[in-house]
Amino acid sequence: MIRVKTLTIQLIDAQPDRIRICRVEGESLVTIVIPREDLAEAKALPNIPQRGIYYLLDEDHGNVSRVYAGQTTQGIARLDAHKARKEFWNKAVMFLDDDQNISKDALDVLEAKAIDYVRTHGSYETDNSVTPKPYIDPYKEESVEHLHGRILFRMAALGYDLDRVDQGPTGAPIVFHTKKNGIRGTGRYDKATGHFTVLAGSEVNLSKPVLKNASVASARSEIFSGITGVAKLSEDLEFPTPSAAAVFVLGGSQNGWTEWVDNDGETLNQVYRSEDE
Repeated sequence: MIRVKTLTIQLIDAQPDRIRICRVEGESLVTIVIPREDLAEAKALPNIPQRGIYYLLDEDHGNVSRVYAGQTTQGIARLDAHKARKEFWNKAVMFLDDDQNISKDALDVLEAKAIDYVRTHGSYETDNSVTPKPYIDPYKEESVEHLHGRILFRMAALGYDLDRVDQGPTGAPIVFHTKKNGIRGTGRYDKATGHFTVLAGSEVNLSKPVLKNASVASARSEIFSGITGVAKLSEDLEFPTPSAAAVFVLGGSQNGWTEWVDNDGETLNQVYRSEDE
């Protein structure tokens, strides 16, 4: 069964690098991306809910090096204290809803899940030293877990994947990316299996058809049926080879060993094959 999510992003003052408001069709949760220098303007936004969690990021073009997670019942105004006391962050991502949609005890548990996640995932530092352990009604636990999953999906779709690692080929796979023709795709290579996983949030160039790879063409058709142009992948997707993954993202016929590069500009071939030479 094909699942499609529709994300709407509003750009304040039509500036893609400034305040962004993201909503997902059928969900009440509001996501706001706030650069540190735009906090005063963000606080003036109308009709923004007050309750939810947020991440403070030390971020450079999607690469996160430090994270802090917290909760708020004051909406955007909560960031005032962090601007005065925490110097490291340059961007905040907030996930806010009305009080009736997130109870206070559910909010406590949601914050604990967020903190635990940033402390145990990714290759970044975290300013959260302790994970809270609040009580949660067992009947609410599943809904809170589902909400946390929706938040992680939005973070990835906005380009801030908190589950990405950046280690060498002897440890966990590093994150590779491709920017060919302006298409931003990201993924991980598994040396043990030879498989390559395209990560959620990656762009897929549907305007360029797949050549000579029926299985990749079929995967595209199943996931993005009826969609044209550039689409975003909503869930991680594994392929048997790096080239199949590159073809899925870019279309045409691709050599994944040279198309996928790391943050230092080295190709997948240079990182993994050169070590055996």
